Amino acid sequence: MQRINSANQEAVLEDYDAWHHQMSHSAEADNPLLFAWYESVYRELEYYTTPCRVLEVGCGRGGFAIWLADKKPHFQITGMDFSGAAIEIANSHAKTKKSSVIFVQGDAEALPFEDASFDLVISCECMEHVPNPPKMAQEMARVLKPGGRFCLTTENYLNGMMLAWLQAWLKGQAFNSGSGIQPRENFFFFWMVQSYMLNAGLTVDRLESSHHQWLLLPRVDPAKLCTERFQSSLAQKLALPFGRHMSFFGRKEAQI
Repeated sequence: MQRINSANQEAVLEDYDAWHHQMSHSAEADNPLLFAWYESVYRELEYYTTPCRVLEVGCGRGGFAIWLADKKPHFQITGMDFSGAAIEIANSHAKTKKSSVIFVQGDAEALPFEDASFDLVISCECMEHVPNPPKMAQEMARVLKPGGRFCLTTENYLNGMMLAWLQAWLKGQAFNSGSGIQPRENFFFFWMVQSYMLNAGLTVDRLESSHHQWLLLPRVDPAKLCTERFQSSLAQKLALPFGRHMSFFGRKEAQI
C-alpha cells in the first residue's frame, strides 16, 4: 500500500498488518456499494462489456476486487496491497468464494508489473496513505496501456474535516479519519491529486464527489452536518469541490 524508508518500513508494515487483522471482515466484502468511493467506481465500470485486464492498487482485504469479479466475469483482476496480512486475508476470501482474482503483495510506488500491462487501473482510498503520491501516480501511468482507463478515489479536505485536522495538529495527535489511525495520512485538496495525475501523463476526464461535511461540532453526530449527495445535478455540480470523497476518472492517451 505504501513505500517506506527502510528504517521504518518493518514497523509500518507491522502496523498495517495489525490494522488489517483487526478489521478482517467488513461490510465492503458483502456490499461495497455501501461505500461512496466503490459506488462511484462501479457506476463508471457498470457498462464495460469487453474483456480487460484490471489492477486494483491498494486492494486491502480484497472485498471490492472479489465482488467486482463476480459482477464482471469478463474482467481479469489482480489486486495488490502493501500489507501481507491484507493479501493473506484476501486470498482466503477468494478461495472461499472460488474467485478468480489474483492477489499479490507489492508497493504502490514501485508496482511489480511490466509497463503497459493493464487496460484499467483502479485505486480506492489508497493514495492518501503513501509517502510519495506523485510517484504512485507515475506508477499507475506506467503500468496502464495506451488508451487504458483509470479510476482513482481519495480524500479531499476542502470541507469541515479541516477542523478535525486542525484539532489534531493543535493537540499534537495523529489524525483519525474515522476508520482508525493509520501509519500515514496525507492532507489532500482535490486539485493536488489532479495535478499528480496530470504530471504523470494521464488525462483526467471527470471528477465526482460525495459526503459534503459542512461542519464538525462537539457532541454532534457528523452525519447530521453532512450531505452525501444532492438530488439536483446543479447543486451537486456546485458542491463538487467540497466533497470529502473525490473520484477521478480518466485515461492514458493512445499512442499515435
